[in-house]
Amino acid sequence: MAAQATTSLGTAVTGFGMNVWIFEETGSFALFATLAVVAALPGLLLAPVAGVVVDRYDRRLVLLACQGVGVVMLALTLLAALTDSLSAPLVGVLWAVMSSVGAFSWPAVSASITVLSSPEQRPRVNGLAETLMGTVTVGSPVLGAVLYRFIGIEGIAAFDLASYAACLGLIAYMRFPEERRRAGAAVGGGPRFGDDLREAWRFLSGRRDLLRLLVFFVLVNVGLSMFTVLYAPYVLSFASSGVLGILLSLGGAGTIVAGAVYSATGGPTAKHVGVLAGALLAGLSMAALGLLREPYALYAVAFLYGTSVPLLNASSQTLWQANVPPALQGRVFSLRRMLAWSMTPVSMVASVPLAERFAAPLVREGRPAAGLWGTGTAGALGLTATLCGLLCLLVIALTQATGGLRTEGGQPVA
Repeated sequence: MAAQATTSLGTAVTGFGMNVWIFEETGSFALFATLAVVAALPGLLLAPVAGVVVDRYDRRLVLLACQGVGVVMLALTLLAALTDSLSAPLVGVLWAVMSSVGAFSWPAVSASITVLSSPEQRPRVNGLAETLMGTVTVGSPVLGAVLYRFIGIEGIAAFDLASYAACLGLIAYMRFPEERRRAGAAVGGGPRFGDDLREAWRFLSGRRDLLRLLVFFVLVNVGLSMFTVLYAPYVLSFASSGVLGILLSLGGAGTIVAGAVYSATGGPTAKHVGVLAGALLAGLSMAALGLLREPYALYAVAFLYGTSVPLLNASSQTLWQANVPPALQGRVFSLRRMLAWSMTPVSMVASVPLAERFAAPLVREGRPAAGLWGTGTAGALGLTATLCGLLCLLVIALTQATGGLRTEGGQPVA
């Protein structure tokens, strides 16, 4: 987890710097959203392949390969920045490659937690993972803003390169206990990739409770994806990059606090309740953030939004780890991620016409909505953010009305 947090910090700092650079260079929300889609697609398309690789081969070697690819890509990005050759298409390529790296590293880390920790420890480990990611979220905007201001995009690329190199060293030093590796891992030969994927799908399709949980995340992620891609442009449309940095940091602070509490207590006994509570808090926060312009009110709600992350993610992760056999987790987790985020590119693309063609006319001068959300770009993006939150709340209401999210498995899988 420490190794993963190291690269996450570098990547988050780079993401902050690149987001500000793109928006300042172009001022185009449409281009911003397009690049986000380009970044998301490779990770989604590669997820099934990544799952098979993670289950077939040594997960430590998979993680080493991911860090090595990251080092090479960031070195090329640094070279482009130093030679004044950085461009929006090149940023898109960087994000696409790093998304592909994430497609392999995420299931490798998630499945490794299962085999390296006892069932009783997993909720606390997942809570700790959220705390570490919250720490990254707090530090990265501040660090990104400082680096961007004083040493520019070149310094940010260098920082990310150093973080990946450090993580590569940490993982190379690590040794997974031989006796705790997954059973039946294939080093070569064995079933074809298609057979492995069909086995994962047969398991998932036979668990209607897990499919229901997956559908819930597909629908909630539509709102979360739209909100994520419009958040930075929305804030930058009426405030400075410094305010954006503070908001992102406070969101991370909320994640740290909630993650620490989750790690210390193990979270709600009924993990499905934690999932619903996290989604509820996220939906309410998104709806409120779209309405607000006063910095201190935004700061408070951003903190609350951050607290939703451990409730939602750690509870969901613990449920999946408890209900999926370790030997299948690489494939099932990758399949789950691909399906859960399958609507992400569509949502990101849809956020542009939703903001520009639906929301913008509603917040023109003299319209009733303008009195709540304001006018111009800030008003249109703010109304869209509120709609994202309302969508999440609607999904929660429909889920509860049709049976909730309780899973069948009563005991964690050892």
